[in-house]
Amino acid sequence: MALDEALSKQVMASFREELAERLASINTGLLVLEEGVGPERREETLEELFRHVHSLKGAARAVNLKPIEELAHGLEDVFSAARQESISLTPTLFDLLYRGLDLMGAVMGSMDAGYGVDPALDLPGYLAQLTAVRLEQRIPPAPVEEREAPLADDVRGRPTPFGEAPVQSWAAGTIRVPTTRLDELMAQAGELLVARQRSDQRLEEVKELHGTVARWQQYWHQVRERALGSLQRPADGDGGHTLAFLMRNEDSLRSLMTWLDEHIRHLSDDTTRLALVTDELQDGVRKIRMLPLATLLGTFRRMVRDLAREKGVEVNLEVQGADTEMDKQVLEQIKDPLMHLLRNCIDHGIELAEEREKQGKPRQGIITLSADRRGNVVVVEISDDGAGIDIAGVRDAAVRRGLLRPEVAREMSTDEVISLVFLAGLSTSPIITEVSGRGIGLDIVRRNVEALQGRVEVHTVPGRGTTFTLTLPLTLVSTHCLLLRVVDQIYALPVSAVWRLIPVSRGEIISVEGRQAIRYQGHPLSLVYMADVLEQPDRGRPFDGEEPAPAVVLMAGGQQIAFLVDELLDEQEVVVKSLGGQLRRVRNVAGATILGTGQVILILNVTDLVRSTQRAAERPLPAPEGEPTVEEERKVVLVVDDSITTRTLEKNILTAAGYEVRLAIDGEEALTALAEQECDLIVADIDMPRLDGFELTQRLKQSERYRELPVILVTSLESSEDKARGIAVGADAYIVKSTFDQDVLLDTIGQLI
Repeated sequence: MALDEALSKQVMASFREELAERLASINTGLLVLEEGVGPERREETLEELFRHVHSLKGAARAVNLKPIEELAHGLEDVFSAARQESISLTPTLFDLLYRGLDLMGAVMGSMDAGYGVDPALDLPGYLAQLTAVRLEQRIPPAPVEEREAPLADDVRGRPTPFGEAPVQSWAAGTIRVPTTRLDELMAQAGELLVARQRSDQRLEEVKELHGTVARWQQYWHQVRERALGSLQRPADGDGGHTLAFLMRNEDSLRSLMTWLDEHIRHLSDDTTRLALVTDELQDGVRKIRMLPLATLLGTFRRMVRDLAREKGVEVNLEVQGADTEMDKQVLEQIKDPLMHLLRNCIDHGIELAEEREKQGKPRQGIITLSADRRGNVVVVEISDDGAGIDIAGVRDAAVRRGLLRPEVAREMSTDEVISLVFLAGLSTSPIITEVSGRGIGLDIVRRNVEALQGRVEVHTVPGRGTTFTLTLPLTLVSTHCLLLRVVDQIYALPVSAVWRLIPVSRGEIISVEGRQAIRYQGHPLSLVYMADVLEQPDRGRPFDGEEPAPAVVLMAGGQQIAFLVDELLDEQEVVVKSLGGQLRRVRNVAGATILGTGQVILILNVTDLVRSTQRAAERPLPAPEGEPTVEEERKVVLVVDDSITTRTLEKNILTAAGYEVRLAIDGEEALTALAEQECDLIVADIDMPRLDGFELTQRLKQSERYRELPVILVTSLESSEDKARGIAVGADAYIVKSTFDQDVLLDTIGQLI
C-alpha cells in the first residue's frame, strides 16, 4: 500500500471518530436548548454549538467530504444567527437541525459503503428548506470573516455547558489508542493475574512443606532423648555411627527449618508485591477502558424526545449517576437493551397527558435512568411513573399468542406473569408498528444482559410505574466467580448471576407437578441437581449424611432455580478464556479459566443452565408410529393495493417466504375475493379508490365471520393520527412504507398467523 493511501485511510478514520463525537455533543447541546435554559447558559451552549460545526466544516473540507462540509456550513449559519439573536429557535427549526445531524451520519455511512451520497437523502432539498426558514425570519448572512476566521481559542480544557457528554480533548498531551491494543494489554494483565495466582499457590505449597518439616522436628524432639540414650550404650557396636547420623540429621533439620522460614518470608513479600503490581496494572488498564454512562445520554435523550412526540405524550428523562463508569465493551453491549427499555417506558408505560391528569398525576411523565457501581458489578435501573404492567393483559397475550395454555396461565402467580414480558413474540400492544408490538424488545434486553453474565429483574405497581434493574459485570476480561464442586469436577459461576446461597435438607424437598422443589420465602422454588444438568456420572447425591447440602439459586430468563452442588469452595477473581473457534458455542459453558494450581476449569453459562432444566419438558413428543405425516398447508395472504408496483413487490416477498398470495386492487375487490375464497391474513394499503384500507378493516372487524382475520396496514401515512385511527378500526399491525423492511413484514405476519 502506498504511503499516501495509508495516510488517507488514517486521516479518514480520525475524521469518523471526530464526526461521531461532535455530532453527539451537538445533539446534546440542542436538547439543552430545547428544554429551555437561562440566558447565560444559552449563550455558552450556542457558542459551543457554533464551534463544533465550524470545526466539523473545516475537518470535512480537509478530507474532501463536500456534502458534510455543506451541511456543517448550513448549521453554522443558523447557530451564528442564533448567537446574534436574529433568529428564533422554533420547534420547526429544532426539527430541521436534528435532521441535519442525522443527514451527516447518513452521508458518512453512505460514503463508507462505497455508494457515494445516496440521492434519496436529498441534501439540496434539505439545504433549501434550511435557507427558506432563515429567509422567513429575515436572517442576515453571517459575516464571512466570522465564519471563516480561525478560532483563536478552542474548546480544549473548558468545561462543556452540556454537562453530560464532553468532547474528547484534542490537546497535544493526548493520543488516540485503538481499543484492540487496550484489549491486548488487558489480556496480558489477565495473564499476570494467573501468574499471581500460581505464585499464591506455590506459597501455600511451601507453607505446607514447612508444616510437614515442623511436625517432623516436633516428633524428633519427642523421641530424641530415648533414642540417643539407647544408642550410647556400649552393647550396641554400631551405635556410634547411628548416633553421628542422627546428630547430622538434627543439624540438617534445623537448617531446613531456618531456610524455609526465610524463604517463606521472602516469597510472601514477593507475592504481596506481585499482587499489588497486578492489581494496579489491571485497575489502570480497566480505567483507560472505562467510559461513563453519560456518553450514551445524548442518543437516549434524542430518542426519548422523538418517540414522545410521535406518541403524543409528555416525558422528561431524569438521569442519576451519569458519571458511573463501566468497561467500553459492556457499555456498547447494553446500549441496545437500554434503548429498548426506554422505548418500552414510552410505548407501554407513560400515559397521555389528559389521562394522567384524570388520575391525579402531573401531565408530564418521568422516566428515570440511574446507574451505580456496587463492588464488582454495575446496577442500572430504568423506571417510569406510568401505568405499570397490565398483569391481565400479559396473561391474555401469552395465551393468545400460543405461548401458554389457558389453564397454566390461570395458575401462574403475579411474579411469574411479570416474567413473561421477556418472552420472544409477546406484546400487549393493540397494534404492531415499527416501534412496538412485535414482542422482540424485552427479549433482546434479556438475551443481551444474560450474554454478559448479568441478570435483569422487573418490579411493577399498577398505576404507579415499572422499574427494570440490570445487574452487569464491571468488565468482561476478568470476573468474580464462585468456585464449586460437582461430583469430582470444579466449576466457576459468575457471582453477578448468583441470586442466593441456601442450605437444603432432604426433608425440605417437595414435589410440584411431578418435579422436585423446595419452599423458599413462602413460594415453591424448583430444585435440580447440577450433576444431572451437566450430565455428570451419578456417584451419589449431596445428601450422603444428615447435614444439609449447599444449593446455588440462579436467576435467568425471569426464572429462579436452585441447583444442588456437592461443595462450595471459594470466591475468586478469574480471567475469562475463550474456548476457541472450534468450541465457540458449547451448551452450559461460557468460557474457561486457569486456577493457581494450573488446573483448567469451566466457567458455566447461567442462562444455559436454567434452560437446560426445561429441555426435557419442552421437547415435543414424537408422532405415534404408523400415523401418516400430514404436510402443512400453505397460508394464504391477500394483498390489497391499487399500485401494481407495490402489489408485485409484496407478492414476490411473500411467495419467496412460502405463502400463497392472492391480489386485489381495492377494498371492494378484496371483499369480493374473500366471499369466493377465505384467506389467513390481509396486507392492505390505506389510500385506495372505492373502499380504502380503514373502511375495509372496519367492515371486517365488525363482521362476525371475519372478526378474527388479521389485517396489516402497509401505508405511506405516518402521522400519529393515522396510526390512532388504524388502532380504532381494529388493525392488527401498522407498517409505514417509508421505513418498510421485508424482514419486519415477514416477522409481523409470522406472529399473527
